Amino acid sequence: MGASGAQASDPVPGVPHMDLAVRALPLLGWDGFGIVEVRAWSARRLVVCALDPAGHRRRQAEGMLPAVDPFLLRCLVDQDPRFVLAPPPVRIAGAIAVRRTWKAAMANLAGFAAFGALAAVLPAGAADRLEVAAEAPVQGVGVIASDAAGTVRLVHRAGPHVTEARTWVHRLVEEIVYDALLAPAGGPDQASGATAPPSSAGSRALPTRSADRA
Repeated sequence: MGASGAQASDPVPGVPHMDLAVRALPLLGWDGFGIVEVRAWSARRLVVCALDPAGHRRRQAEGMLPAVDPFLLRCLVDQDPRFVLAPPPVRIAGAIAVRRTWKAAMANLAGFAAFGALAAVLPAGAADRLEVAAEAPVQGVGVIASDAAGTVRLVHRAGPHVTEARTWVHRLVEEIVYDALLAPAGGPDQASGATAPPSSAGSRALPTRSADRA
């Protein structure tokens, strides 16, 4: 999935996935958040997130890079089990899948429910199908319909994210997202003047304007 250019599989030809996802944020109640494209727990996803100012400043003061390597993270947790429960440097609202079909969207979102809320952006014809009306509320997945011009409308609201017992995997996903948020800075952070470390996760960070303000 390319986020910077249109593909034949785009729900709206000529409108990139990222653009549609950004347009969906206010409808989903995710104002103030940005989006990064990362490989977060088994698949590349568009993750809706924002830096946590206090957590980010704390990590800068500690000089600690994002722990995106599972082995390194497990070592850190073995040394200090409190690391898993410590306030994260990012806030994750959820994930958005921009697809042509409900089935394809659910395939991309599968496995991310433990880390945030879920939403799908679909062509209007797919978003209004009976199967979506039956399954989306039960599964708590938000649905946004997009017409041929790229105009979006809310079809189903996303259900609240149910917080489960935290594990080291939750922290790993947060660290990957944190790394992606820092990666595009390429220079001094606008809020603190600190230099962001280079990305080590191989993720492509694509923050929206909201993320830049976070």
